[in-house]
Amino acid sequence: MMGAGHPHLQTGRTTLGRLAFSAALFGLNFLVQGLGGLWTGSLGLVSDSLENLNDSVVNLLAMGAITLANRREPCDRYAYGWHRLEVFHTLLGVGLLVALASGVLWEAWQRLQHPVPIQIGWAIAFSAMGLLLNLAATFVLLPPKGTRMEGDLNLRSAYLHALSDSLANVAVMLSMVAIRFTGWRWIDPALAILIVLVILRGAFLLLRSAAAILMHRAAFDHEAAKADLLKLSGVLGVEDLRSWKICSHLTVATAHILVEAERLDETERYLEEIEHVLSEHYGVRHLTVHFETSTMASRHHHKFIHQHETADREAQTHAAKHEC
Repeated sequence: MMGAGHPHLQTGRTTLGRLAFSAALFGLNFLVQGLGGLWTGSLGLVSDSLENLNDSVVNLLAMGAITLANRREPCDRYAYGWHRLEVFHTLLGVGLLVALASGVLWEAWQRLQHPVPIQIGWAIAFSAMGLLLNLAATFVLLPPKGTRMEGDLNLRSAYLHALSDSLANVAVMLSMVAIRFTGWRWIDPALAILIVLVILRGAFLLLRSAAAILMHRAAFDHEAAKADLLKLSGVLGVEDLRSWKICSHLTVATAHILVEAERLDETERYLEEIEHVLSEHYGVRHLTVHFETSTMASRHHHKFIHQHETADREAQTHAAKHEC
Protein backbone atom coordinates (compact mmCIF):
# COMPACT_ATOMS: atom_id res chain seq x y z
CA MET A 1 0.00 0.00 0.00
CA MET A 2 1.37 3.37 -1.01
CA GLY A 3 1.70 6.33 1.32
CA ALA A 4 -0.99 8.98 1.23
CA GLY A 5 1.23 12.03 1.48
CA HIS A 6 -0.59 15.14 0.31
CA PRO A 7 1.12 17.68 -1.95
CA HIS A 8 -0.11 20.51 0.25
CA LEU A 9 2.31 19.21 2.86
CA GLN A 10 5.21 19.68 0.45
CA THR A 11 4.04 22.74 -1.49
CA GLY A 12 1.59 24.19 1.00
CA ARG A 13 3.64 27.35 1.50
CA THR A 14 3.78 27.97 -2.21
CA THR A 15 0.06 27.35 -2.65
CA LEU A 16 -0.90 29.42 0.38
CA GLY A 17 1.45 32.21 -0.65
CA ARG A 18 -0.04 32.40 -4.13
CA LEU A 19 -3.58 32.40 -2.78
CA ALA A 20 -2.81 35.05 -0.14
CA PHE A 21 -1.08 37.43 -2.55
CA SER A 22 -3.79 37.03 -5.17
CA ALA A 23 -6.52 37.53 -2.55
CA ALA A 24 -4.93 40.87 -1.65
CA LEU A 25 -4.77 41.87 -5.33
CA PHE A 26 -8.41 40.87 -5.87
CA GLY A 27 -9.47 42.79 -2.77
CA LEU A 28 -7.67 45.93 -3.94
CA ASN A 29 -9.19 45.51 -7.40
CA PHE A 30 -12.66 45.24 -5.87
CA LEU A 31 -12.20 48.62 -4.22
CA VAL A 32 -10.71 50.26 -7.32
CA GLN A 33 -13.31 49.05 -9.80
CA GLY A 34 -16.24 49.07 -7.38
CA LEU A 35 -15.77 52.67 -6.32
CA GLY A 36 -14.88 53.61 -9.89
CA GLY A 37 -18.04 51.96 -11.21
CA LEU A 38 -20.27 53.70 -8.69
CA TRP A 39 -18.66 57.07 -9.40
CA THR A 40 -18.65 56.79 -13.20
CA GLY A 41 -22.00 55.00 -13.51
CA SER A 42 -20.54 51.96 -15.32
CA LEU A 43 -22.31 48.70 -14.45
CA GLY A 44 -19.61 46.81 -16.35
CA LEU A 45 -17.06 48.01 -13.80
CA VAL A 46 -19.36 47.17 -10.90
CA SER A 47 -19.98 43.63 -12.20
CA ASP A 48 -16.25 43.00 -12.58
CA SER A 49 -15.56 44.41 -9.11
CA LEU A 50 -18.08 42.00 -7.59
CA GLU A 51 -16.30 39.14 -9.34
CA ASN A 52 -13.04 40.37 -7.80
CA LEU A 53 -14.69 40.40 -4.38
CA ASN A 54 -15.86 36.85 -4.91
CA ASP A 55 -12.37 35.77 -6.03
CA SER A 56 -10.84 37.29 -2.91
CA VAL A 57 -13.32 35.57 -0.60
CA VAL A 58 -12.95 32.20 -2.39
CA ASN A 59 -9.15 32.37 -2.12
CA LEU A 60 -9.37 33.14 1.58
CA LEU A 61 -11.72 30.16 2.03
CA ALA A 62 -9.26 27.99 0.10
CA MET A 63 -6.43 29.07 2.41
CA GLY A 64 -8.54 28.16 5.43
CA ALA A 65 -9.43 24.75 3.95
CA ILE A 66 -5.79 23.94 3.15
CA THR A 67 -4.60 25.04 6.60
CA LEU A 68 -7.22 22.92 8.39
CA ALA A 69 -6.58 19.93 6.12
CA ASN A 70 -2.84 20.02 6.78
CA ARG A 71 -3.35 20.23 10.54
CA ARG A 72 -5.96 17.49 10.78
CA GLU A 73 -4.26 14.11 10.52
CA PRO A 74 -6.17 11.04 9.29
CA CYS A 75 -7.77 9.10 12.15
CA ASP A 76 -10.31 6.34 12.79
CA ARG A 77 -13.24 8.76 12.37
CA TYR A 78 -11.82 10.66 9.37
CA ALA A 79 -9.88 8.14 7.30
CA TYR A 80 -8.47 10.80 4.96
CA GLY A 81 -8.36 13.74 7.34
CA TRP A 82 -10.09 16.94 6.27
CA HIS A 83 -8.74 17.16 2.72
CA ARG A 84 -12.24 17.10 1.23
CA LEU A 85 -12.84 20.56 2.73
CA GLU A 86 -11.40 21.78 -0.59
CA VAL A 87 -14.51 20.49 -2.35
CA PHE A 88 -16.95 22.05 0.10
CA HIS A 89 -15.26 25.42 -0.08
CA THR A 90 -15.51 25.20 -3.88
CA LEU A 91 -19.26 24.63 -3.59
CA LEU A 92 -19.54 27.63 -1.27
CA GLY A 93 -17.64 29.74 -3.80
CA VAL A 94 -20.03 28.66 -6.54
CA GLY A 95 -22.96 29.74 -4.36
CA LEU A 96 -21.44 33.18 -3.85
CA LEU A 97 -20.77 33.46 -7.57
CA VAL A 98 -24.40 32.72 -8.46
CA ALA A 99 -25.73 35.15 -5.84
CA LEU A 100 -23.55 38.02 -7.09
CA ALA A 101 -24.36 37.24 -10.70
CA SER A 102 -28.09 37.36 -9.94
CA GLY A 103 -27.75 40.83 -8.43
CA VAL A 104 -25.87 42.15 -11.45
CA LEU A 105 -28.43 40.65 -13.85
CA TRP A 106 -31.24 42.45 -12.05
CA GLU A 107 -29.46 45.80 -12.16
CA ALA A 108 -28.52 45.30 -15.81
CA TRP A 109 -32.17 44.67 -16.69
CA GLN A 110 -33.16 47.91 -14.96
CA ARG A 111 -30.51 49.89 -16.84
CA LEU A 112 -31.47 48.42 -20.19
CA GLN A 113 -34.88 50.00 -19.65
CA HIS A 114 -33.56 53.20 -18.11
CA PRO A 115 -29.94 53.91 -19.21
CA VAL A 116 -27.86 56.14 -16.95
CA PRO A 117 -25.08 58.61 -17.93
CA ILE A 118 -21.48 57.31 -17.77
CA GLN A 119 -18.20 59.20 -17.30
CA ILE A 120 -16.47 57.38 -20.12
CA GLY A 121 -12.89 58.65 -19.69
CA TRP A 122 -12.72 57.83 -16.00
CA ALA A 123 -14.42 54.48 -16.57
CA ILE A 124 -11.65 53.54 -19.02
CA ALA A 125 -8.99 54.66 -16.54
CA PHE A 126 -10.44 52.59 -13.69
CA SER A 127 -10.83 49.57 -15.96
CA ALA A 128 -7.19 49.91 -17.06
CA MET A 129 -6.09 49.88 -13.41
CA GLY A 130 -8.24 46.82 -12.84
CA LEU A 131 -6.68 45.12 -15.85
CA LEU A 132 -3.17 45.61 -14.46
CA LEU A 133 -4.19 44.18 -11.08
CA ASN A 134 -5.93 41.19 -12.68
CA LEU A 135 -2.94 40.45 -14.89
CA ALA A 136 -0.72 40.53 -11.82
CA ALA A 137 -3.04 38.09 -10.03
CA THR A 138 -3.11 35.84 -13.13
CA PHE A 139 0.69 35.70 -13.15
CA VAL A 140 0.82 34.92 -9.43
CA LEU A 141 -1.72 32.09 -9.72
CA LEU A 142 -0.33 30.45 -12.87
CA PRO A 143 0.53 26.86 -11.77
CA PRO A 144 4.11 25.77 -12.57
CA LYS A 145 4.31 23.42 -15.53
CA GLY A 146 5.11 19.79 -14.83
CA THR A 147 4.18 19.93 -11.14
CA ARG A 148 1.28 18.49 -9.17
CA MET A 149 0.09 22.06 -8.62
CA GLU A 150 -1.22 22.00 -12.20
CA GLY A 151 -4.11 19.88 -10.93
CA ASP A 152 -4.77 21.96 -7.81
CA LEU A 153 -8.49 22.80 -7.85
CA ASN A 154 -7.86 25.87 -5.69
CA LEU A 155 -5.17 27.37 -7.93
CA ARG A 156 -6.88 26.34 -11.16
CA SER A 157 -10.19 27.97 -10.30
CA ALA A 158 -8.51 31.13 -8.98
CA TYR A 159 -6.30 31.37 -12.07
CA LEU A 160 -9.26 31.01 -14.43
CA HIS A 161 -11.16 33.66 -12.50
CA ALA A 162 -8.25 36.09 -12.76
CA LEU A 163 -7.86 35.43 -16.47
CA SER A 164 -11.56 35.93 -17.18
CA ASP A 165 -11.50 39.15 -15.12
CA SER A 166 -8.67 40.44 -17.29
CA LEU A 167 -10.68 39.76 -20.44
CA ALA A 168 -13.67 41.47 -18.84
CA ASN A 169 -11.56 44.59 -18.25
CA VAL A 170 -10.61 44.70 -21.92
CA ALA A 171 -14.27 44.33 -22.86
CA VAL A 172 -15.27 47.18 -20.53
CA MET A 173 -12.71 49.52 -22.09
CA LEU A 174 -13.83 48.62 -25.60
CA SER A 175 -17.46 49.16 -24.64
CA MET A 176 -16.65 52.62 -23.29
CA VAL A 177 -15.01 53.52 -26.60
CA ALA A 178 -18.09 52.26 -28.46
CA ILE A 179 -20.41 54.33 -26.25
CA ARG A 180 -18.24 57.39 -26.80
CA PHE A 181 -18.64 57.23 -30.59
CA THR A 182 -22.21 55.87 -30.83
CA GLY A 183 -23.96 57.22 -27.73
CA TRP A 184 -25.53 53.79 -27.14
CA ARG A 185 -25.51 53.64 -23.33
CA TRP A 186 -27.30 50.28 -23.37
CA ILE A 187 -23.96 48.72 -24.34
CA ASP A 188 -22.77 48.97 -20.72
CA PRO A 189 -25.57 46.90 -19.11
CA ALA A 190 -25.49 44.52 -22.09
CA LEU A 191 -21.79 43.95 -21.46
CA ALA A 192 -22.50 43.40 -17.76
CA ILE A 193 -24.94 40.64 -18.72
CA LEU A 194 -22.29 39.05 -20.95
CA ILE A 195 -19.77 39.14 -18.10
CA VAL A 196 -22.33 37.51 -15.82
CA LEU A 197 -22.89 34.71 -18.35
CA VAL A 198 -19.14 34.07 -18.39
CA ILE A 199 -19.16 34.03 -14.59
CA LEU A 200 -22.04 31.54 -14.53
CA ARG A 201 -20.26 29.28 -17.03
CA GLY A 202 -17.19 29.24 -14.76
CA ALA A 203 -19.44 28.45 -11.80
CA PHE A 204 -20.92 25.50 -13.69
CA LEU A 205 -17.48 24.11 -14.52
CA LEU A 206 -16.39 24.37 -10.88
CA LEU A 207 -19.63 22.74 -9.76
CA ARG A 208 -19.08 19.88 -12.21
CA SER A 209 -15.53 19.29 -10.93
CA ALA A 210 -16.64 19.30 -7.30
CA ALA A 211 -19.63 17.05 -8.02
CA ALA A 212 -17.39 14.53 -9.81
CA ILE A 213 -15.29 14.21 -6.66
CA LEU A 214 -18.32 13.88 -4.38
CA MET A 215 -19.85 11.24 -6.69
CA HIS A 216 -16.61 9.22 -6.68
CA ARG A 217 -16.22 9.48 -10.42
CA ALA A 218 -13.27 7.42 -11.70
CA ALA A 219 -10.09 9.47 -11.32
CA PHE A 220 -8.46 8.12 -14.50
CA ASP A 221 -9.04 5.87 -17.52
CA HIS A 222 -9.45 2.40 -16.05
CA GLU A 223 -9.24 0.56 -19.37
CA ALA A 224 -5.91 2.20 -20.17
CA ALA A 225 -4.60 1.47 -16.66
CA LYS A 226 -5.62 -2.20 -16.91
CA ALA A 227 -3.87 -2.50 -20.27
CA ASP A 228 -0.67 -1.06 -18.79
CA LEU A 229 -0.80 -3.36 -15.78
CA LEU A 230 -1.35 -6.44 -17.93
CA LYS A 231 1.89 -5.64 -19.74
CA LEU A 232 3.79 -6.36 -16.51
CA SER A 233 5.44 -9.76 -16.40
CA GLY A 234 3.48 -12.23 -14.28
CA VAL A 235 0.28 -10.16 -14.08
CA LEU A 236 -2.53 -12.33 -15.45
CA GLY A 237 -5.57 -10.21 -14.71
CA VAL A 238 -6.87 -6.99 -13.15
CA GLU A 239 -10.28 -7.09 -11.50
CA ASP A 240 -12.38 -4.67 -9.46
CA LEU A 241 -10.16 -1.68 -10.24
CA ARG A 242 -11.60 1.38 -8.52
CA SER A 243 -10.34 4.94 -8.25
CA TRP A 244 -11.64 8.16 -6.79
CA LYS A 245 -10.41 11.53 -5.61
CA ILE A 246 -10.47 12.69 -2.01
CA CYS A 247 -9.68 16.20 -3.28
CA SER A 248 -8.01 17.54 -6.41
CA HIS A 249 -4.59 16.37 -5.14
CA LEU A 250 -5.26 12.98 -3.58
CA THR A 251 -6.19 10.05 -5.86
CA VAL A 252 -6.98 6.72 -4.20
CA ALA A 253 -7.25 3.32 -5.93
CA THR A 254 -7.92 -0.31 -5.06
CA ALA A 255 -7.66 -3.43 -7.22
CA HIS A 256 -7.66 -7.22 -7.25
CA ILE A 257 -4.59 -8.42 -9.18
CA LEU A 258 -4.31 -11.96 -10.49
CA VAL A 259 -0.63 -13.04 -10.53
CA GLU A 260 1.41 -16.16 -11.17
CA ALA A 261 2.77 -16.20 -7.62
CA GLU A 262 1.56 -18.83 -5.14
CA ARG A 263 3.06 -17.37 -1.95
CA LEU A 264 2.65 -13.96 -0.34
CA ASP A 265 6.37 -13.15 -0.29
CA GLU A 266 6.47 -13.61 -4.06
CA THR A 267 4.11 -10.66 -4.62
CA GLU A 268 6.51 -7.97 -3.42
CA ARG A 269 8.04 -7.35 -6.84
CA TYR A 270 4.58 -7.12 -8.41
CA LEU A 271 3.53 -4.52 -5.86
CA GLU A 272 6.50 -2.28 -6.58
CA GLU A 273 5.88 -2.39 -10.34
CA ILE A 274 2.13 -1.81 -9.98
CA GLU A 275 2.68 1.14 -7.63
CA HIS A 276 5.15 2.67 -10.08
CA VAL A 277 2.76 2.40 -13.06
CA LEU A 278 -0.26 3.81 -11.26
CA SER A 279 1.68 6.56 -9.52
CA GLU A 280 3.73 7.81 -12.46
CA HIS A 281 1.11 7.51 -15.20
CA TYR A 282 -2.19 7.96 -13.35
CA GLY A 283 -1.34 10.07 -10.30
CA VAL A 284 -2.39 7.48 -7.70
CA ARG A 285 -1.06 8.47 -4.28
CA HIS A 286 -2.72 5.80 -2.12
CA LEU A 287 -3.10 2.25 -3.44
CA THR A 288 -4.51 -0.92 -1.89
CA VAL A 289 -3.91 -4.19 -3.78
CA HIS A 290 -5.42 -7.60 -3.15
CA PHE A 291 -3.28 -10.28 -4.84
CA GLU A 292 -4.94 -13.47 -6.02
CA THR A 293 -3.88 -16.74 -7.58
CA SER A 294 -5.89 -18.42 -10.35
CA THR A 295 -7.47 -20.75 -7.79
CA MET A 296 -8.52 -17.91 -5.51
CA ALA A 297 -9.96 -15.86 -8.38
CA SER A 298 -12.19 -18.74 -9.53
CA ARG A 299 -13.96 -18.95 -6.16
CA HIS A 300 -15.71 -15.55 -6.19
CA HIS A 301 -16.72 -12.64 -8.40
CA HIS A 302 -15.59 -9.05 -8.11
CA LYS A 303 -18.74 -7.24 -9.20
CA PHE A 304 -19.91 -4.53 -6.81
CA ILE A 305 -23.67 -4.76 -6.39
CA HIS A 306 -25.67 -2.81 -3.82
CA GLN A 307 -29.45 -2.63 -3.94
CA HIS A 308 -31.49 -0.22 -1.85
CA GLU A 309 -34.57 -1.76 -0.27
CA THR A 310 -37.64 -1.22 -2.47
CA ALA A 311 -40.87 -3.05 -3.11
CA ASP A 312 -40.03 -3.70 -6.74
CA ARG A 313 -37.48 -6.52 -6.85
CA GLU A 314 -37.63 -6.70 -10.62
CA ALA A 315 -36.55 -3.06 -10.82
CA GLN A 316 -33.66 -3.86 -8.47
CA THR A 317 -32.44 -6.65 -10.69
CA HIS A 318 -32.65 -4.43 -13.76
CA ALA A 319 -30.70 -1.64 -12.00
CA ALA A 320 -27.98 -4.08 -10.93
CA LYS A 321 -27.46 -5.18 -14.51
CA HIS A 322 -27.34 -1.64 -15.86
CA GLU A 323 -23.84 -0.35 -16.55
CA CYS A 324 -22.93 3.33 -16.46
